[in-house]
Amino acid sequence: MKINIIHDIKSPADSDFEIVERKGRGHPDTLSDRLAELLSRTYSKFTRDKYGAILRHQFDKLSIMGGKCDVRFGGGSFKSPIRLLINGRATPRIGDEIINFQDLLINTAAKFLEKELRNFNFLTDCRVIWENTSNSTRGMIEGVNGGNSAIHHRFHPRSLKDLPESSKPISNDTAVGCSWAPFTPLEKLVLDIEQTLTSDEMWVKYPWMGSDCKIMACRIKEKVNLTVSIPQLSTHVDSVSGYKDNYNTTLALTNKIIEDSQFKNVSVTLNPGDNTDKEMLYIRLTGSCIESGDEGQVSRGNRLGGVISSCRPFSIEGLSGKNPSYHAGKIYSVAAWDIARQIFEQQKVPCEVFITSQIDRPLDDPAFIVVNSNKSIDEKKVQKIVMEKLANLREVTDKLLEGEYPLV
Repeated sequence: MKINIIHDIKSPADSDFEIVERKGRGHPDTLSDRLAELLSRTYSKFTRDKYGAILRHQFDKLSIMGGKCDVRFGGGSFKSPIRLLINGRATPRIGDEIINFQDLLINTAAKFLEKELRNFNFLTDCRVIWENTSNSTRGMIEGVNGGNSAIHHRFHPRSLKDLPESSKPISNDTAVGCSWAPFTPLEKLVLDIEQTLTSDEMWVKYPWMGSDCKIMACRIKEKVNLTVSIPQLSTHVDSVSGYKDNYNTTLALTNKIIEDSQFKNVSVTLNPGDNTDKEMLYIRLTGSCIESGDEGQVSRGNRLGGVISSCRPFSIEGLSGKNPSYHAGKIYSVAAWDIARQIFEQQKVPCEVFITSQIDRPLDDPAFIVVNSNKSIDEKKVQKIVMEKLANLREVTDKLLEGEYPLV
């Protein structure tokens, strides 16, 4: 395995311009990513604990489709429910034993949505659409040999012997994973603002604060323009005057975070769609636009690291909801995340890491690896970091199962 080390990057922090976006905690796309990953983790732990291995599944085609709410000062109500499409594949049996997991996943979704959406009752305000198959990807001739092949039984294993990942994981696909380190100051600022405004602590202190926060940051040299959109909860706003007071509080909280950053020339636009004279205000019953027709889909939101950083390399690989034991694009992405951070922590050099797979190739033997930096680095130390990570991919799976990576 050759590790290619090159020096061909310029950190976005050193460029004259930078654009960073984040779709916050309650944004429909973020809700979809988070829920898909939670369902994968739940199914993975359930099958691992019961059968000794993470059985084949993928929930990365999940969607949350918008409902309709009538909203007023002091309240509101659902007129049409949101629709949750749990779409993908999952192993329905092992040997002769049927795996009952549908109720487990729906109950997991209910708890998640009722926690993340205010004034929301899963039973009355959500309609579940269950679309899961267990069809094999491989298009092989259905002869005697094809029917007996372990490949044909990966979603219907006769035993764990039909699953290569139960012993030595192999790549399920030809894919690429990439990552970088460190965060730029602008990326940190965007994350700090969103994660502060939508934190549990903030909801306790300011119960009118919504969760569907979206931030767009544009930097030209030292000048930063920030657009921040975040709704208020209708049940905690009784008038235009009350909305304005909350607006000013949100603006002050945002400016305080900016003051603690390195940026000294920042302009903030908060809720640019507001028109208080016409009572066109960003107010939601649940705190999210999922109640008002907006729709969320996996992989349409934040990339690995929690931001959409337009000046960074990234793959369109949808990470959330995919199997954490053998999906090459997912595993190589988070492995690249770890590798990039270890290199930066050790050598203080910004870097990018790219890892590609080939279908059916062992995961610990990638087809192609590139480490890209802007300065010379100790190649022997880089080689050691990469090789140690690839030799311990089961640790990557364990960290994914515990939700330790910032997938969204």
